[in-house]
Amino acid sequence: MSVQQLYRVCTLYWDANYNTRSVSPDVLSSMKVLMAEDSNNAQSDSFLLDDTSSIPFSVDDLSTSLQERDFSEMKPADELLENPAFQFLNE
Repeated sequence: MSVQQLYRVCTLYWDANYNTRSVSPDVLSSMKVLMAEDSNNAQSDSFLLDDTSSIPFSVDDLSTSLQERDFSEMKPADELLENPAFQFLNE
């Protein structure tokens, strides 16, 4: 994993037992320094865990690839029909 990816994982992880971050601020600070050095030296390969990743296809591509299906003739499972929360399926 790259430093950027490790930093991302470390900042997301929270220790539920002690209600604290599990990685010390000193380590996170050192990782930030390394990330700054890496960004100055070479192109980053950290495509995993990025918040700003984009999909490689357009919405138009998706809409043209959708196939319409008719489920009106399908009978719901008996367990659903017996559950009061799903009474609308009987209508």
